Amino acid sequence: MFRRDFLLGFGFWSLGSITSRTYGETAGTVFNIKWRDLNIGFSRCNLTRQGTRLAANIEVSINVKLLGINLFNYQLQAKEIWENKTLQHLDCVTTIGDKEEFARGFRVKNGFKINGSSYSGTIDGNPATTSYYTPEFLKRNIWISTQNGTPLKVNVEDKGFKNMNTSSGLIKAKEWKVNGDLELNLFYDSNNEWVGSNFVAGGSVATFILHNKAGNLNSVWNQT
Repeated sequence: MFRRDFLLGFGFWSLGSITSRTYGETAGTVFNIKWRDLNIGFSRCNLTRQGTRLAANIEVSINVKLLGINLFNYQLQAKEIWENKTLQHLDCVTTIGDKEEFARGFRVKNGFKINGSSYSGTIDGNPATTSYYTPEFLKRNIWISTQNGTPLKVNVEDKGFKNMNTSSGLIKAKEWKVNGDLELNLFYDSNNEWVGSNFVAGGSVATFILHNKAGNLNSVWNQT
């Protein structure tokens, strides 16, 4: 019913053992996830920064049930380290049903070396990831899947402004359509913060709805 790559690498940050005592600045966001009018899970996204170094911890939990039948289960735990907006380290584990996938990697002289469940090799340049969609990533045409390590070729298209649902009501958001190896729509508020997403999964639209936030994710990112 669901594609194997449902929520391909969608990472959401959980601070865990990293605290503001250790890092200079922290911001976090919580999303609810809906599909076919069902609340199917949550995601958490925290960024923490010290100087030019950015740490990110990721958690996403999805459980789809209909008529008491468990149709789909997805769990993601991931960590990323960035320096000057360049990915330095990646450690992600995803469980889909009873199957485990992974994406691990580190910065090398000529790019970023990946060891993943679906791809192993070195990716040239300064790739993005499919964890946190900072506006900076819209300028990059290679995104690493945090589900399985695959380098995804993408392009983005400006779709103008739309009203975006949040737990506090509608907000005006800028929409960008991502095409290529990954297809989804990303929404950003007037502060250029990522506030929602949607894409087709299992024949219906899955939507990430902003539930709560603390601090400014985009501000934390831009100071790295």
